Amino acid sequence: MMITLDNRETALHSMYQEHGLLQFQNLYSRQTIDKWNKLLDPIFNQRTSTSRSYVESDELLELGILSQVMVPKLLNVISVLDPCPVFFHCCCFEIEGAQKQHHKFTSRLDGWHREPSDPRKKSVRGCRPYSIYIYLSDVNDADHGSFEIIPRYHAGPLKSNLTSCNIKGRKGTCFLWNRDLYHRFNVNRSPQRQRILKLSIQTNGWENASIQLDEFKGALSILGDHNPALSYLLGSHFKNNLSIKTIPHPRTGELPQVQPIDYSEKTLIPTKAEIMFRRIKHSVDKVLGF
Repeated sequence: MMITLDNRETALHSMYQEHGLLQFQNLYSRQTIDKWNKLLDPIFNQRTSTSRSYVESDELLELGILSQVMVPKLLNVISVLDPCPVFFHCCCFEIEGAQKQHHKFTSRLDGWHREPSDPRKKSVRGCRPYSIYIYLSDVNDADHGSFEIIPRYHAGPLKSNLTSCNIKGRKGTCFLWNRDLYHRFNVNRSPQRQRILKLSIQTNGWENASIQLDEFKGALSILGDHNPALSYLLGSHFKNNLSIKTIPHPRTGELPQVQPIDYSEKTLIPTKAEIMFRRIKHSVDKVLGF
């Protein structure tokens, strides 16, 4: 049975629907983040040979991190937006430092892009798939690889002078964003690798190839019956959502405080001529092995 939203939950839902961005305050202490990093350091230290390295959901669960991520306030937010949520991403990743270009869509739009998704994939409350990011390293300015997004711009072409939000902050910064919106990581020009924990969520029952991967099956096996809500998110009822229609998480009414959105940034999109030049240069560099 789906529980009706109260006034605060309705306001949170409306804020997500309008802006497509929720930035939370004080979900995790600095001591908690430091503890997670200490557990993750030995694994990532063995995986620095690539520009982007990953620790997957089964490893996060085995380390005890994933269970600690899913605090009641975050579970409350998730169940407000979608009472039948399931992961399609659940990982921690590092981006190499001293970079000179964006890691995606470099030759075209300075890294700006939208995620491809099926427009039918909405929750029963009308919410589209979203991702939750938790910075595990300090992102003090754009050159440290800050995440940038264009809130409230759910349709239309990418162009200059759109108001965007550039999310900077200390380790522990946590935010949730609609994957339909244009977004990018700024270039990580700092000497340090940037570490981020990522959860992506969509409605259970829709096509979801990711949830059937070995890391999710392994995480379910490790978890057993100890945490029904996390089991549901990890796919325990994928393709069987009629047997339990909503996530088994009794909402407590506690919600995280949401920070005001800073719309002070403006997009600057390259011209068609610049894009064409970049494409040619990118092709030439690829042939030359740069």
